[in-house]
This record gives sequence, structure tokens and C-alpha cells, in this order.
Amino acid sequence: MKGFNVLLTGACGRIGKTFFEASKERYRFTLTDRVEPDFALGDHRFVQADLSDKTTLAALLDGIDVIVHLSGIPHASATFDELLPNNILATTYLFEAAVAANVKRLVFASSAQTIEGYPVDRQITPGMPVLPANLYGVSKCYGEALCGYYAAKTPLSTIALRIGAFEFAQTHDLNNARDLSAWLSPRDAVQLLQRSVETPGVKHLVAHGISNNRFKRLDLSETTRVLGYEPQDDAFQTFDIPITY
Repeated sequence: MKGFNVLLTGACGRIGKTFFEASKERYRFTLTDRVEPDFALGDHRFVQADLSDKTTLAALLDGIDVIVHLSGIPHASATFDELLPNNILATTYLFEAAVAANVKRLVFASSAQTIEGYPVDRQITPGMPVLPANLYGVSKCYGEALCGYYAAKTPLSTIALRIGAFEFAQTHDLNNARDLSAWLSPRDAVQLLQRSVETPGVKHLVAHGISNNRFKRLDLSETTRVLGYEPQDDAFQTFDIPITY
């Protein structure tokens, strides 16, 4: 193993497992989640933890260079009572602890739900105001704001990734052109996360996390320019779904 010491939260989720399996020879991982992993750890460390309990964080961050923060409630239908401890408090405590531990960078898993209030046929370009359509999206807007605040006021480097529809081709839940335009394939997700961990000189960035789809819900020009992200997959070639909204 080589490279960075990475804390991966939400390590047992779909994206977490995919990223870990593809990167376990690239980084030294500390993995954390509320549930035990169902995959082999190898030489990496796992700590079962609830990040809304801030007393657990200091031990997790010892010697960590980069945090990839994937944990949280991921559902558009989530209620405020669910989101408050998991997406608001846990994320706030993690940023506070990252600064205290002199972590170099925090990569925050935001969501395309931060802009889902825009019409489905309008492409989201860099700098457009957030426009969430549900409280889950609101919680991710809060996380993006934390990224900006801590990048401005502390030495921490922050990257917020607006992740689109992460789906495996074999077991997907994509139904129409809107879904296809937001698809993020597993291998493109891995590349995007690795570029977010490794790209030097980034103080703060809100990046767009979709694949190279023929029609793109999120414009990728700034993400490509800053991170060198070059997605390989196109939902409109991968899936046999009619182009209707």
C-alpha cells in the first residue's frame, strides 16, 4: 500500500464498498460505519462508530490525511428528524474534528438533490444557486456550505461532490432520460473520488459527479478542468431505455 491515509465514512454503503475495493492497494484506509463490513479488510482498519457522537471522532482521525465522507441518510424522502443527527450534526462534528486533527482535505459526498428544484431539461452549470426539492437536498446544501466555510476560514481543503444517480448496470433503478442524464457509473465514481483525494492545489471546489452521458444533467467542464476527471461511461449507450422524460 502507498499514498494517503484515508478515513472513509459510510464504508459499508454501495459507493463506499466500490471505492474501497478499487483503491485498497492505493491508500491506507481507516473505514467506519454503523454496521459491520461484509467484505474482507486486508491490512486496513475498521471502526464501528456513530458519527453523531462527537466523542468517537478524535480516535478515528489520528494520522489521517484525507477524509472521504460518504455516510449519512441518502433518501430524498428522509424527514428532518432523520436528517438532523445523521446529515447535519455528524457532518458538522466531522469538520470540527478534521480541523482539530490537522487533516489536509475533506471530500464531502453532496448530491444532485441540491439542484433538483430546477426543471429536468435545464443543465446545471458551475455557480448556479442551489435549489433543493426536498429536505435531504437541503441537508446536502448545508454540507456544501460547511465546505465553503471551513475552506475560507481554516487550512482545510474541501471538495463537495454532487453525486448523481449511482447505479450498477446489472441492478439499476433508472427509468427515463432524466435518470440517465444523472447517472454515475461505479468505475467513474472511483475515478472521481481518487482524483478528489489526490489532486493537489485545490482549496475549495463544488464538483459534479456524473458519467460522460450524452445528455448531462450536470455540466462537467469545471470538474474536468480542476480535477482532471475523465469519465468513461455513457448511460445512453449502457441502458436500453427510451429517451423520454
